[in-house]
Amino acid sequence: MEKKTNQVSKSQKRDKMIKSAYDIFYKNGFHATGVDAIVESTGISKRTLYKHFESKEGLIIAAVNYYHKITYGAITDYIEKSAVDKSVDKALMIFDFLKELVDAGNLDGCFAMNAKTEYAHKAAEIESACDDHTNSLIVLIEKYLSEAKIKESKLLSIQIIMLFEGAILRSKGTESSLPIKLAKSAAKVLCSQN
Repeated sequence: MEKKTNQVSKSQKRDKMIKSAYDIFYKNGFHATGVDAIVESTGISKRTLYKHFESKEGLIIAAVNYYHKITYGAITDYIEKSAVDKSVDKALMIFDFLKELVDAGNLDGCFAMNAKTEYAHKAAEIESACDDHTNSLIVLIEKYLSEAKIKESKLLSIQIIMLFEGAILRSKGTESSLPIKLAKSAAKVLCSQN
């Protein structure tokens, strides 16, 4: 029983470090955030941090995976709990999800895109974790487009994600959800041509 309690405690410490790192990285960026800031926010020693993660990059990967888990889950719940019937409309609901976030004041952009940008051509494992997030969204969109019998659903889902990512960047830069509305309109045009 004591061994199981220790494992839970270790898991809770690890989760706390990931959540704290996620919050700090999201707010300040990855390169601007040192390990000391994470240690200070969690109250956990550097030794403990490095016991759970081999490096700062390992912690970033864990934070990207955490972001993916919560964001992908929120997006799929948002779509599945909606009253929307048409599969194409469900595929495009990712724009509605994003618009609601931006309109609520979340202007930090996509955590995975932020990490990918800061570590482009510098850390393959971080880039891979970011790509996994994006690829999961592509697969989700493709599922709905396939259900709608859209030709070239894989190619179209990639184009929609490109519009989605562009909308994230523009809405972050302009502090407005207008780019999201425009990107969704462009995605609708693409879907109607297939």
